[in-house]
Amino acid sequence: MRKIIFLTTFFFSFTINAQYFMYGYNIVPEDEIEHYLQNERELYGKAAEKAFKEGVINGWAIMRRIQGGKSEPNFYWYIGIDDMKKLDALPNDFGKIINETMENSGVPSLIKRAIKNHSTYGRFVASFYRPEVTRAKDFKGFKYLKHNVASTPNPNLWWDTQIKQWGPFIKKNMNNGKVNQEIWAPAVRINPTGNGYNWNVITIDGYNSLSDLFQNGGKEFPSMEGIDFKSISETMPNGWYKSVIWERVMWLDDNGKLME
Repeated sequence: MRKIIFLTTFFFSFTINAQYFMYGYNIVPEDEIEHYLQNERELYGKAAEKAFKEGVINGWAIMRRIQGGKSEPNFYWYIGIDDMKKLDALPNDFGKIINETMENSGVPSLIKRAIKNHSTYGRFVASFYRPEVTRAKDFKGFKYLKHNVASTPNPNLWWDTQIKQWGPFIKKNMNNGKVNQEIWAPAVRINPTGNGYNWNVITIDGYNSLSDLFQNGGKEFPSMEGIDFKSISETMPNGWYKSVIWERVMWLDDNGKLME
């Protein structure tokens, strides 16, 4: 993985909340969804618990798309990683744990048969870096994530602007109860890169309900008068490429326990 990850100078501006992560987008046929989720729960979820305990990863989740086109991915997996060394070692370290989990099951051949189609679901895998994560002070977790993706010519300037303009507004109003949101983070895709992709940056907004996401839980949204939208738009001249809503169906909690 070391050879294919493209790093630029902005990765030296770390903060205490900085983190690398990976998304793997899947298209799972409707009649195979039940089996797919069973595979994630009984194999990959158990492997993720062990990987968390051993410090190989610090997060794992399975998300399902809410609405959208049938030709687009309907699931994605998330893996959180502390640093670049662990990202580099992830294929070997996590792969080893998955194989050990299969062998320790006592029925590895049955598991391999059950996941025979699993790799065919994959459509796109990417690595990301997020410089900062903002959580509500009384963070309760989240059920839904909204992904806003865009293409920017300057990822460093984009995230700096996001953090300076949106960051204080989100943090203040999540904590004073005026915005029904649980988590917010900007992130930059570090691999793959180039002009062959429609987007290279993403913001992540987490909510506990669709009412919170669409209507702020029925409360009036606070004034955004202090946000410099001009500077934001200058970093993403074509605006948002796409916004997608995902439902969290499986994940590790803060203690590494598998949850649904």
